[in-house]
Amino acid sequence: MAEGLRRQVLSLYRQILRAGRHWGACDPAHTQEERAYILEEARQLFRANQHLQDPSEIKEHLVEGESRLEIALHYGTPYPRPVNMPPLTITKAWGKTNLSRQRHSRPVYVKSLDTKPS
Repeated sequence: MAEGLRRQVLSLYRQILRAGRHWGACDPAHTQEERAYILEEARQLFRANQHLQDPSEIKEHLVEGESRLEIALHYGTPYPRPVNMPPLTITKAWGKTNLSRQRHSRPVYVKSLDTKPS
Protein backbone atom coordinates (compact mmCIF):
# COMPACT_ATOMS: atom_id res chain seq x y z
CA MET A 1 0.00 0.00 0.00
CA ALA A 2 1.35 3.44 -0.88
CA GLU A 3 2.48 5.45 2.13
CA GLY A 4 -0.10 8.21 1.47
CA LEU A 5 -2.98 5.73 1.42
CA ARG A 6 -1.66 3.99 4.52
CA ARG A 7 -1.62 7.32 6.33
CA GLN A 8 -5.23 8.01 5.23
CA VAL A 9 -6.41 4.57 6.34
CA LEU A 10 -4.78 4.89 9.75
CA SER A 11 -6.15 8.41 10.16
CA LEU A 12 -9.69 7.25 9.36
CA TYR A 13 -9.33 4.30 11.76
CA ARG A 14 -8.23 6.64 14.56
CA GLN A 15 -11.14 9.03 13.82
CA ILE A 16 -13.63 6.16 14.01
CA LEU A 17 -12.14 4.80 17.25
CA ARG A 18 -12.18 8.30 18.74
CA ALA A 19 -15.83 8.74 17.73
CA GLY A 20 -16.64 5.36 19.26
CA ARG A 21 -14.98 6.18 22.57
CA HIS A 22 -16.72 9.57 22.83
CA TRP A 23 -20.07 8.60 21.31
CA GLY A 24 -23.19 9.86 23.06
CA ALA A 25 -26.41 8.19 21.97
CA CYS A 26 -29.63 10.17 21.60
CA ASP A 27 -31.04 7.92 24.31
CA PRO A 28 -28.36 7.73 27.04
CA ALA A 29 -29.46 4.18 27.90
CA HIS A 30 -28.10 3.05 24.49
CA THR A 31 -24.73 4.83 24.67
CA GLN A 32 -22.66 1.79 25.71
CA GLU A 33 -24.37 -0.45 23.13
CA GLU A 34 -23.74 2.03 20.32
CA ARG A 35 -20.13 2.61 21.39
CA ALA A 36 -19.51 -1.14 21.34
CA TYR A 37 -21.13 -1.40 17.90
CA ILE A 38 -18.93 1.36 16.46
CA LEU A 39 -15.72 -0.14 17.82
CA GLU A 40 -16.53 -3.73 16.83
CA GLU A 41 -17.74 -2.76 13.34
CA ALA A 42 -14.55 -0.77 12.75
CA ARG A 43 -12.32 -3.61 13.94
CA GLN A 44 -14.12 -6.21 11.84
CA LEU A 45 -14.16 -4.19 8.62
CA PHE A 46 -10.59 -2.92 8.88
CA ARG A 47 -9.33 -6.45 9.61
CA ALA A 48 -11.36 -7.90 6.75
CA ASN A 49 -9.82 -5.39 4.35
CA GLN A 50 -6.23 -5.36 5.61
CA HIS A 51 -5.12 -7.54 2.69
CA LEU A 52 -6.19 -5.02 0.01
CA GLN A 53 -3.39 -3.86 -2.31
CA ASP A 54 -5.24 -2.20 -5.20
CA PRO A 55 -5.14 1.60 -4.62
CA SER A 56 -8.50 2.18 -6.33
CA GLU A 57 -10.19 -0.43 -4.13
CA ILE A 58 -8.58 1.05 -1.01
CA LYS A 59 -9.84 4.50 -2.02
CA GLU A 60 -13.38 3.12 -2.46
CA HIS A 61 -13.30 1.73 1.07
CA LEU A 62 -11.88 5.00 2.39
CA VAL A 63 -14.75 6.93 0.82
CA GLU A 64 -17.24 4.48 2.33
CA GLY A 65 -15.66 4.76 5.77
CA GLU A 66 -15.60 8.54 5.64
CA SER A 67 -19.21 8.61 4.44
CA ARG A 68 -20.38 6.29 7.20
CA LEU A 69 -18.58 8.34 9.83
CA GLU A 70 -19.98 11.66 8.59
CA ILE A 71 -23.51 10.29 8.29
CA ALA A 72 -23.30 8.76 11.78
CA LEU A 73 -22.15 12.05 13.27
CA HIS A 74 -24.73 14.07 11.35
CA TYR A 75 -27.75 11.90 12.13
CA GLY A 76 -26.62 10.76 15.57
CA THR A 77 -26.90 7.06 14.80
CA PRO A 78 -23.96 4.71 14.21
CA TYR A 79 -26.00 2.21 12.21
CA PRO A 80 -26.10 2.39 8.39
CA ARG A 81 -29.18 4.24 7.20
CA PRO A 82 -31.24 2.12 4.76
CA VAL A 83 -31.96 4.56 1.96
CA ASN A 84 -32.63 4.76 -1.74
CA MET A 85 -34.04 1.27 -2.46
CA PRO A 86 -37.20 0.04 -0.71
CA PRO A 87 -37.57 -3.70 -0.06
CA LEU A 88 -38.78 -5.95 -2.88
CA THR A 89 -37.61 -3.52 -5.54
CA ILE A 90 -36.53 -5.20 -8.75
CA THR A 91 -32.86 -4.46 -9.32
CA LYS A 92 -30.10 -5.43 -11.69
CA ALA A 93 -27.78 -7.78 -9.85
CA TRP A 94 -24.27 -7.75 -11.33
CA GLY A 95 -25.42 -7.88 -14.93
CA LYS A 96 -27.56 -6.30 -17.59
CA THR A 97 -30.17 -9.05 -17.74
CA ASN A 98 -29.90 -10.65 -14.32
CA LEU A 99 -32.85 -9.09 -12.43
CA SER A 100 -33.67 -10.05 -8.88
CA ARG A 101 -35.83 -8.83 -6.02
CA GLN A 102 -34.05 -7.02 -3.26
CA ARG A 103 -35.30 -8.52 0.00
CA HIS A 104 -34.12 -5.84 2.44
CA SER A 105 -33.48 -2.15 2.24
CA ARG A 106 -29.78 -1.51 2.25
CA PRO A 107 -27.71 1.63 2.10
CA VAL A 108 -26.37 2.15 -1.40
CA TYR A 109 -23.22 3.82 -0.02
CA VAL A 110 -22.26 0.76 2.08
CA LYS A 111 -20.40 -1.71 -0.09
CA SER A 112 -18.97 -3.55 2.93
CA LEU A 113 -22.36 -5.01 3.84
CA ASP A 114 -22.13 -7.19 0.73
CA THR A 115 -18.86 -8.78 1.84
CA LYS A 116 -19.03 -8.46 5.62
CA PRO A 117 -17.42 -11.41 7.41
CA SER A 118 -19.68 -13.49 9.63
